[in-house]
Amino acid sequence: MMIFSIAVASMVSSCTWDKSGKKRSTGKTNEILIVTNNQKQWESPVGETIREFFEQDMIGLPQPEAIFYLFNIPESAMNKIFRRIHNIFIVDINPDISKPLIEIKRNLWSRPQMVIKITAPDEGIFISLFLENRERFLKLYNDLEIQRTNEYFSMAKSFSLTRKLKNKFDISLDIPGGFAIAYEDKDFIWLRQTMHKAKQDAELGIMVYTYNYNDTSAFSPENIITVRDSITKRHVPGPTKGSFMIVSDQFLTPVFTRTSDFSTDLAVETRGLWKVVNDFMGGPFISYTFVDPEHERVITLDGYVYNPNGLKRNFVRQLEAIFNTLKFEEKSGDI
Repeated sequence: MMIFSIAVASMVSSCTWDKSGKKRSTGKTNEILIVTNNQKQWESPVGETIREFFEQDMIGLPQPEAIFYLFNIPESAMNKIFRRIHNIFIVDINPDISKPLIEIKRNLWSRPQMVIKITAPDEGIFISLFLENRERFLKLYNDLEIQRTNEYFSMAKSFSLTRKLKNKFDISLDIPGGFAIAYEDKDFIWLRQTMHKAKQDAELGIMVYTYNYNDTSAFSPENIITVRDSITKRHVPGPTKGSFMIVSDQFLTPVFTRTSDFSTDLAVETRGLWKVVNDFMGGPFISYTFVDPEHERVITLDGYVYNPNGLKRNFVRQLEAIFNTLKFEEKSGDI
């Protein structure tokens, strides 16, 4: 089970069919196939515009890592193998058309899959259309990554931990296998997954904590960080005596985003870095803070990555995918 998360980080599907009769999609996590009319087009302003956007650095990581990895083929090379890639973006510059067109197709050649195509009469119009719609495109590809990751996680879900969270917090959250309880208190639980590596182990952590909701100041950046630090200082010790986890703003100020695109509609997403006081550990974290109106309480789902000397982007994506399985459940008693 411990290897499962690493496998997902570079997942490539096997040649299996799903219930719809379409083959499972292929390709690495956070990868987009860009199909252009020809190779020269990829080196033109069209290709530069696409690369500048999709290859921008992911927010909240300690080292630069692009949101997506892109690879390009000309349309003449598009065959059955490439049609199974899960994220595809097609460029079609065609001077014979009179009206530009954006096409969005889900599960066109495989499943799950997102295919986006822009047809435009010239490069200038293509670039304008891309820039106007780029955030929507990014969301579509991000959503597909979350869906695909959670479909893999569903094959090795920890039913005991999922049930534990349901009974403890009245929420449903799909926890993949390999996680175990590190510590819990009345309004707090800390789950850890250790991944054994040759040089140094990696770790994913998930924390869920709640507290009373008084007013909207609960969503202020200051309050989110203050609460997190107070909780991790008490409950998340480091490896040496007197060490504990806190938020680090030395190299990167945490980024707070109010989003209505979460399971609870409104939530504050926080991305930043953590460190261990009196030690040398650190890494990225992502959290979602929201209100449970039925119980008048604030809930935070918080996940961190520890992967020294290794890439972190795909692990953060996994935590994001897990948190997007959130649903409210009715309490059914203790385990």
